[in-house]
Amino acid sequence: MSDQLVIIAALADGLTAHSMRLLLEASGIQAFVTGDFPSEHGADEVHVMVREQDRELAQQIVSEVPQASEVLIPEWVCECGATVDAGFHLCWSCGAEHS
Repeated sequence: MSDQLVIIAALADGLTAHSMRLLLEASGIQAFVTGDFPSEHGADEVHVMVREQDRELAQQIVSEVPQASEVLIPEWVCECGATVDAGFHLCWSCGAEHS
């Protein structure tokens, strides 16, 4: 079996890529993220990679999950007025949950 890495997703941000990596690893597939640090040319695409032999299962797992923008909670304003960063379901200020 090949240990060659293949790209299964090209994303715009590291948060989404690492969320996908964690999903894959929770499913037993070792995944890697590259390009998640801005370069001198600005933000580059962030890639999620898996071993060639895991490609088909990884793509199936990722396709069964709604698009990352739907999985991650966008930045939101809590009832208490605090702005909560994207990806967090609890308010840092009062502890209320995202609806």
